[in-house]
Amino acid sequence: MSAPNTSIRRKTRAPGPGTVVRFIVVIAIAAIVFLPVYVSFLSAFMPNGEIVRNGIWPNVTRFTMTNFIKAATSTPLPQQYLVSIAVVTLQTIAQMITGALAAYALVFPRWRGRGIAFILVLITLAIPGESIVIPNYELVSQIGLRNTILGVVIPYLAAGYPIFLLRQAFAAIPSEIWEASRLDGAGDLRALFAIIMPACRPQVTTAIIWSALAAWNGYFWPLLITDTDAARTVQVGIAQLPSSDATNPAVVFAGVVLVVIPTMVLVIVAQRFLVNGLARGVLR
Repeated sequence: MSAPNTSIRRKTRAPGPGTVVRFIVVIAIAAIVFLPVYVSFLSAFMPNGEIVRNGIWPNVTRFTMTNFIKAATSTPLPQQYLVSIAVVTLQTIAQMITGALAAYALVFPRWRGRGIAFILVLITLAIPGESIVIPNYELVSQIGLRNTILGVVIPYLAAGYPIFLLRQAFAAIPSEIWEASRLDGAGDLRALFAIIMPACRPQVTTAIIWSALAAWNGYFWPLLITDTDAARTVQVGIAQLPSSDATNPAVVFAGVVLVVIPTMVLVIVAQRFLVNGLARGVLR
């Protein structure tokens, strides 16, 4: 007699109505988000006349790079790109240093009032940036940094969100690791940058991405504190494209694409670290 067949067949269940509805909702949201990107990218490579004829559904018959050349020459976009890169670099480095130092002080050294200090950091997250524009403008103007890169960066040398994210990450590290590093003779700075921060790489990467994107997308403050086109960031330069070439929307689309590409590349490359860092920061 043959041995009984003991294999168990896995039953596959059809997706329920709830799963189908969620899938449809996700697809609809993705389509809404992707539509402006799709229109912008295709329109940037189209002659201006085709955009007028085709409307929001471009039908590309021939590609052209003329729009990008006009966008780069109508306003000083190349120089503004360099200004934006300098602002992003300085602002991100400053926020990482101040955020790491503040988070370290809020977690490891035991001192009275650190809970209150952390609450004050959280309160800064609820304060609109526009409410402190006038004091910042007066301060930067008085110290002679108006219309400079440092003038754009100074009000954002520290930010509440990197401090919060890094504090949550540092709080998850066992205090025994910090105490062991101190017993081995490591100072506070060495313990922070050689032991604590490498152990929180996803959260540190998330904080870096957040700071870089915030600096790159800044518009109101750079517009307010700068007077000349050469000192302004690329976001302000893009806003000036319609006035410089108002009859050619294809040039505006090309300028938008030039500004969006760096942020898209940054998010795509660091997507894994971004998701892990945000998830861990919330669950701690």
